[in-house]
Amino acid sequence: MPTSHSVETIMNSALDLVGERPILSLVENRKEVRWLVRNYSHYVEASLRQDVWNFAVEMWTLNQDVTVPAYRWKYRYALPNGWLRVLPITVDGERTGAPIKHEVKSNFLYTSQNNPLYAELIMNRQEPGEWDPLFANLVIARLGHGLAHALTHKASYVQLAKQAVDEAYELAQLVNAFEGSPGETEQHDVIRVRGL
Repeated sequence: MPTSHSVETIMNSALDLVGERPILSLVENRKEVRWLVRNYSHYVEASLRQDVWNFAVEMWTLNQDVTVPAYRWKYRYALPNGWLRVLPITVDGERTGAPIKHEVKSNFLYTSQNNPLYAELIMNRQEPGEWDPLFANLVIARLGHGLAHALTHKASYVQLAKQAVDEAYELAQLVNAFEGSPGETEQHDVIRVRGL
């Protein structure tokens, strides 16, 4: 479910958390605006990379690169622009499929598995309109926490912002985990536990 947020509304919500007045433009010459513009992308990327957010996952068939690795692996595959994290690779692309040994270096995935190579990647979604609303709350809270440290130097604001981060992450993670049907592993684990 996309949000109606923009970069400005995300930043203004973060400013609300620390009791600062809203911004009217991203080019305003105010300390808090400069901090937000400078740090926004980093906070979004770190939050995206931290967990497997469903809205940011894309399925890819990776293309084998013409360069043969010097040692250890037989092939390398180019990762697409905007990738932030490679989820575990399996033979058929299924989460519960047979795992494929691999490693990620720079913008390539190295493995001895030949084509085709299916991968699920966390992509760099910087546009708030593409986010889950609960992920938007998480980014707002993290920006607010960063602002509290950088601007207010007030322990009460820092503590409140940290609590907002913890609560936003817990809720976003919980709801995100229950989207989609349970995988084969989860179903077997439930049956196994009930049998104990």
